[in-house]
Amino acid sequence: MNLKFEELKSNERINQVVILLHGYGADAKDLISLANYWYRFLPNTLFISPCAPMKCQINSDGYEWFDLMQIDKSKILIQLNNSCEKLKILVENIIKKYGVKYRDIIFVGFSQGTMIALHTSLSLKFPVKGVLGFSGKIYDLELLSKELNTKTKVFFIHGTKDEVIKLEEMYDSFELLKKLKIDVDYKVLNCDHTISAEGMSIGLSFIRNLT
Repeated sequence: MNLKFEELKSNERINQVVILLHGYGADAKDLISLANYWYRFLPNTLFISPCAPMKCQINSDGYEWFDLMQIDKSKILIQLNNSCEKLKILVENIIKKYGVKYRDIIFVGFSQGTMIALHTSLSLKFPVKGVLGFSGKIYDLELLSKELNTKTKVFFIHGTKDEVIKLEEMYDSFELLKKLKIDVDYKVLNCDHTISAEGMSIGLSFIRNLT
């Protein structure tokens, strides 16, 4: 089954696509607020915010890319890969519908959305334009190392007060990506597990500077 999604176009002529991936327990509407802020500054951009494929185990109104309450790590990785495959199908459908290329695709994730954005983008058959990750990390360092198939620019934005995903976990992800020779950078902000106004502005600058 295809993923449901929200979308917003800055205008009718599409040159690039920003795919917004929500966090654990949220839904497609959650990150479309970023598009409402960014679209004025990103002409010829299509914003797509898909809904994760599974109902959240702790919030019946929300969704999850994989079950964080699951104690069997192997089952979590199966769910993660299933979500990645659905996102890859979404990317292929976008490319066919709008005539864009992989290098015109940008992934933006928050929390669990960052995890799925990193794993999906770096295991695609062709490189995308970039990945922006708010308050996130690589879920499984070993798995990503094994399934790495392409490279792209990655930028993390993380809060010093984040108690959900510790700053040190982002640093571990950064170090692995550097080791894998991926163009990666980060910005640390004085905030908790959230996308702050400052973070939105810095993230916008990252996207606008992608070439």
